[in-house]
Amino acid sequence: MVHCKSKNDDLGVHVLGPNDWFQWHFRPNYFGYTLFYCAMDWGEGGLHWFDIYIQYRDYKRCKLCHWLIRKSGPCLSYGDHESCYRWKPQGMMLRESERFD
Repeated sequence: MVHCKSKNDDLGVHVLGPNDWFQWHFRPNYFGYTLFYCAMDWGEGGLHWFDIYIQYRDYKRCKLCHWLIRKSGPCLSYGDHESCYRWKPQGMMLRESERFD
């Protein structure tokens, strides 16, 4: 299960199988504050989440961002590079999502 959203757009809940993919298109905010985050759950009792697009982090390095989602964390693939990250701590999800209300 994957559920992605921004302040203005809720992309809905999508149920994906192994090697499935999900995509969306958007235009970054003129002021540089575009942020999308996604929550992911493999049905094993653990919800994981990550800021999947942060404009100041991602705008220059990927126009078409490809993420590989692993149980250990998400990895952004761009050009010949790959950057892997850890999942955000559960307690931060509430604080982070409050800015979208």
